[in-house]
Amino acid sequence: MATVIALVRNAFRVSPGAVLASSVASIVAAMLAVLVPILVGRAVGGAPDAVRGGPHPGYLLLLAILLVALLAGNLINLVGNSSAALTEGRLEQDSDLRIGWALSRHPELSSVDHPDVASRLQQIRPRLWEIRMATRLLLGPAISQLPALIGSAITLAVMLAWWAPLPLLATYAVAAEVTRRSILAQFDVFTGQTDAQKHAQYAFEQGMGKAAKEIRIFGLSDYLRRRAWDFSTTAYRPYWAMRRRKARSLVALSAVRVGVAVVVAAYAGWRAQSGTLSLTAFATALPVVLTMANSDAWMFAQLQRGISPLQWLNRLAPADQFDRAAPELSSAVSSRARLAERSPSAAEPAVATPAEAAPQIVFDEVSFGYPTSNKMILKDFSLELPAGAATALVGVNGAGKSTLVKLLTGGYLPSRGRILIDGQDLAGFDEQQRAAWQRRIAPITQDFLRLPLRAGDNVELGSGRAWSGRIDGPSPDITAELEQIATRAGIDDLIAKLPDGWATPLDKSLPGGRDLSGGEWQRIGLARALRAVDSGARLLILDEPAAALDVESEARLVDSYLDITRRLTSLIISHRFSVVRPVPIICVLERGRIVERGSHQELMTIPGGRYRTLFTLQASRYLAAVDQQEVSSR
Repeated sequence: MATVIALVRNAFRVSPGAVLASSVASIVAAMLAVLVPILVGRAVGGAPDAVRGGPHPGYLLLLAILLVALLAGNLINLVGNSSAALTEGRLEQDSDLRIGWALSRHPELSSVDHPDVASRLQQIRPRLWEIRMATRLLLGPAISQLPALIGSAITLAVMLAWWAPLPLLATYAVAAEVTRRSILAQFDVFTGQTDAQKHAQYAFEQGMGKAAKEIRIFGLSDYLRRRAWDFSTTAYRPYWAMRRRKARSLVALSAVRVGVAVVVAAYAGWRAQSGTLSLTAFATALPVVLTMANSDAWMFAQLQRGISPLQWLNRLAPADQFDRAAPELSSAVSSRARLAERSPSAAEPAVATPAEAAPQIVFDEVSFGYPTSNKMILKDFSLELPAGAATALVGVNGAGKSTLVKLLTGGYLPSRGRILIDGQDLAGFDEQQRAAWQRRIAPITQDFLRLPLRAGDNVELGSGRAWSGRIDGPSPDITAELEQIATRAGIDDLIAKLPDGWATPLDKSLPGGRDLSGGEWQRIGLARALRAVDSGARLLILDEPAAALDVESEARLVDSYLDITRRLTSLIISHRFSVVRPVPIICVLERGRIVERGSHQELMTIPGGRYRTLFTLQASRYLAAVDQQEVSSR
């Protein structure tokens, strides 16, 4: 009963009108399931008199009512199916929105990175369809079938004999319980093979995803196909064995149900032949027997299965909390729709431009380790980012540079120590204040955002709003802001080469779309960060801004970013010393601490200094490559 209540409450929450329509349609269908056999029985029973004496008005009225009932049944089925499909669609939308809301509503990243959350999400997503299926069965067959079964049993007891429906009901109840246990047992076996299923899915995704080119070059296609086949077979084999065992008992039980129905129908025929059962009663009883014998018994297991993923979903994303946030989400969706219909120049920005000046940021004896690890990434780390000045950070892989960015943006809070924003401890910010702080940041990170949207959207989203919000259809007018950003970020040549300019979807799988190289995407990311600066961001983070750039693009970036970062607090992180060399303040991060600090000239005067060693090593390798090219060209 708790399962039924939970499923109904969840469905009614997302689609009350459709749930009500489905329920009414199912109740009417149950009434018709009992009424139609009675009408058919009377029509058959009255047929001989109508043939001998001609159809009288009462018989014609009966046929008319039967015809209306049959038409009403078709109409009710259409209404019920349409309402159920609408409810399923809204349940799917609700599940996706709730999961997305749960993973993105907090400013910190722990809800996304934590293995427990990832494991719970892996449990939920493949089984969301069970919530929809169980709800559809509940609002359809469960409401119509059970009342129809009871009504049919009463009809059969009145028309044939009081005991006639009892064996049919008994075999139905046994079949429902056996089927329920069988389906749950099969599902438990299948879900116990998650490791093999994951390996099979990984093999499939490797062959079909971004690695498809290398897979073919290395001739690994056959290997991946075999691997996917072997692991999927391993996952399915216990399920198939269980299903074969259960199938034998279900076939035997079905045979028993058929045998009982044949016995009851034969009894009705014997009574009709002996003259103790009228033609009307016989014609009514026979379809009722068939209806009861064919009543589906598997839905109870599906109803029970549907509650587990619903409970998991409610734990991950509580419905009451989501519903309280829903008006804000709906408002955001409506705003995006309106922005798609008009030029952004006429739209108000989605995020107000903050009036704050460039912030001063101080890391005060900060230590940090990820919750799932005992290792401290940063240890007693101290660093000051002066307001309105550029600071560079260099260090080898694993030194903690990416972790530093996550702390700076409020994605994580320090395990010890403080991060001060204009003198205020970031750990003391509530969620709204931390989210407001994140709005003041313009980032371009190593894993920069690549959206399958138009080029204009990929840049304009830095302002907190969409340019078009579409991948097809009419596009808004080109804004002066986008053109200026293109010039400053050095992507005007890139936009000019795109087939439809700013309106080109940046995904080759979309109509008219085009893929970009890593360097081109990085330049788009830089333009998006500059758009965020124009919209009020006052902290610019450039994390490996030249990692995917060619030499010419890197040179342009180095020549321009000091001008770009003027009046901003900025942090530039890079392995390339040519990128950080012009920055007035360079910090060397090693083993979670700042070991050197100064300008390029100052750091190069430190004998045996870490910066000097790394710079000399990188420069010597570059010069050796240049010399080799000159020798080869002679």
